[in-house]
Formats: sequence, C-alpha cells, structure tokens
Amino acid sequence: MRTQKQTYIEAVIFDYDGTLVHLNINFGIIRAGIEKFLLDYEVDPTALKKLYILEMIDEATKLISKQDKTKGYSFYRKALKFITEHEMRAAKEGKMLPGVINMLKLLKKRRIKVGIITRNCNEAVKKMFPNIDNFCDVFIPRDFVNQVKPHPEHLSQTLIKMSVTNPSRCFLVGDHILDIEAGKRMGMQTVGVLTGNTTRDHFMEIGADYILEDATKIVDYIFEKK
Repeated sequence: MRTQKQTYIEAVIFDYDGTLVHLNINFGIIRAGIEKFLLDYEVDPTALKKLYILEMIDEATKLISKQDKTKGYSFYRKALKFITEHEMRAAKEGKMLPGVINMLKLLKKRRIKVGIITRNCNEAVKKMFPNIDNFCDVFIPRDFVNQVKPHPEHLSQTLIKMSVTNPSRCFLVGDHILDIEAGKRMGMQTVGVLTGNTTRDHFMEIGADYILEDATKIVDYIFEKK
C-alpha cells in the first residue's frame, strides 16, 4: 500500500458488482454450467480452467469454430444466454451498497469525473440501477466493448470517453484482483475494496496501491489529499 503523498485525482473508475452493489452472482454455478456446455461440444474444460469465465467462453468459441464455425457460434450464443439469465436473476435481488448514491452525487458535485465499468451485461445493470447514467460520466458494461477488463480496451475506452489523458490521476476501484490487474496495466492508482470476496492480504499480495473497507471511503481520501 502506498504511503507517499498522492497526486491530484481527476477521475475515479468504479467496478460495479461487489464494489457499488452487493455481489450476489454465483460465479461457481455459472462456471460449472459453462463447463458442462464445453463437454457437450466435446471440449475438455480442464485446459481452460485458469481463464476467467468470459475469456474461457471466447477461447472455447475459437477452438470449436476451427472445426465448425456454426457450432462455434451456437456455443457462444448458448453460453452468453446462460450467463445473462443468471445476471438478470441476480439483478432482481440486488441492492446498492450503503452510501454509494451519496458518494456518486458528491463526486459529481465536486467535479471529479466518474466512470463505471463492468463485466456484467447492460440489461442486468439497468434492471437494478436504471438511472446509472445520471450518476456517472461514462458507463461501459461488457456489451459495449470487444474486450472486457482486465484487457486494456475496457479502461482505455473509459478514459477516452472521460477525456482523461493522464491515467496516474485516476483511481481504479474494485473488489477483485482483475480490477487491480486492469488498473495497473493502464498506470492508474489501484484501490481494492473489501466488499467482495477478496481479502486484505490478497490485495496486498497483488500490489493494490490502497485498500479500503468500502468504495465510499474513497471520497474522504480524495478530498483530504487535494
């Protein structure tokens, strides 16, 4: 965790699930379902186990498509439909973490640019948070990019849309190691929050610059340092 004085902060990019809202998507069930699909398409899931779920689907689609493009497309559509169904069910039961709305309002009032990015789909996010666009400058779910975080495209597009040219003046706030990985690739200041499933020790191990109990604590930190 950093101890030196931080630079001026121009923008904050937040993850969504587990960072701004309660994390209630069962990724274990989703992964098990996708692995079953892989077997149906005669793909050994063990070779893809180290990949995140979306990346596993992309890689499996390439493998299947090498033999049969129609089957590859069929698998991809089936897998994405399965994930979306789970995301929509989770959205119906989801709720915002305490203090998040007030935090977003304050950041906007104090002219700190706000981005929200997620590997979740647009439909599920809007189901729970229909006016999300009113609380941020840029919102980019997985539907709006070709490559999702931790791939650089997700964050680079967000920075471009927010007109942020210096990534070091931007916080990336997330509850998962892939958020930290994504932010570091872009030269951002990374903040791990403990409202998901990642522990403080794990965030320290992967080199998060800061670790906070929840995303709302970023407000005091930014304005104390400005």
